[in-house]
Amino acid sequence: MTTTTIPMLPELPSLLGLTEVDAPLIAAVLAYTTPAGTPAPTELSQKRKKEIRAGFVHLKEAGVVLSFSPRETHAVDYGEPLGTGTHVLSAIFYYPEGSEEVDPYKGNGPLATTPVDTREAATAAYGEAVDGEEEEGVFEWEQWEVEGREITVDYADDGAVLTITVSLTLPM
Repeated sequence: MTTTTIPMLPELPSLLGLTEVDAPLIAAVLAYTTPAGTPAPTELSQKRKKEIRAGFVHLKEAGVVLSFSPRETHAVDYGEPLGTGTHVLSAIFYYPEGSEEVDPYKGNGPLATTPVDTREAATAAYGEAVDGEEEEGVFEWEQWEVEGREITVDYADDGAVLTITVSLTLPM
């Protein structure tokens, strides 16, 4: 019997580049979209497959959205995907304050050991940003490269984190 390790939400970035036919990605989607108390299925439902083809899987209770791109688009932007499927996990969006589609994300920031819900927490977790936009002392967004991943944080005017986006870094 084979067991698949399901990544915790902050570790989902390790799945970037995998496709809809890769066991670790399937296991993660199933784990976070199956109602509590019910056994997780072993295959993606037609609904989940349709969501992947449409580009987004909402992990509602987790406060996370998975973004998929067609294999050809991913190959042009980042090189060949890690898996053999037709749709590639290309970005992960964490919503500490929630959104219309998902509940608030509660947990450590992606690739961080602490929650990232303010600008101060982001700079403490990721260090000095490599890019960003600031106007009159108010930061709109900042970007870091961490463990081969690009992390972009969008802020509210008060410095609260609205969205943390994790994607692969573009090759030079």
